[in-house]
Amino acid sequence: MQDDRELLGAIAEGSKEAFQSYYERHARRMLGYLLRIAKDRALAEDLLQDVFTAVWLKASSYRAEQGPPLTWMYMIARHKLVDRWRRRSSREQPLPSEHEGPLRGFVTADPELSMSLERVLDVLKPEQRQAVELAVMGGYTHEEAAAALAVPLGTFKSRVRMALLHMRALLME
Repeated sequence: MQDDRELLGAIAEGSKEAFQSYYERHARRMLGYLLRIAKDRALAEDLLQDVFTAVWLKASSYRAEQGPPLTWMYMIARHKLVDRWRRRSSREQPLPSEHEGPLRGFVTADPELSMSLERVLDVLKPEQRQAVELAVMGGYTHEEAAAALAVPLGTFKSRVRMALLHMRALLME
């Protein structure tokens, strides 16, 4: 059985069989992730197609030194979702609650990352966790998130920066 890196290499060379294997391995998990974040089945299914189209077209852009293949694919998904949300004329998405934020969905979408991210998220101060959830996975720009939280932009950026530094230190342990 090929690992994800090998499959991406084969996909980059045009292997439909490798793509099919990669899709079968990850489509359900990715759809679950997109459903938790988008909270709209039709949107999640559209995004799933967009994500796997990007995997097919951009497999050669994957770099192992930048992280595992799933992380690369989740970042593609995040970018696709953010692009969709930004195209909307009005913001209909509610802010994530403290316990059901977008990073919580990401954590449960990949069991390999679950324990580490859960541990790190639980250590953050609530305002830092919410800032990271909005900025990293929520599809909000810093300006939008600061306005939604009714805090100055500089305060919001400081929260995100401090939270990410803290998370990085904990994950490096």
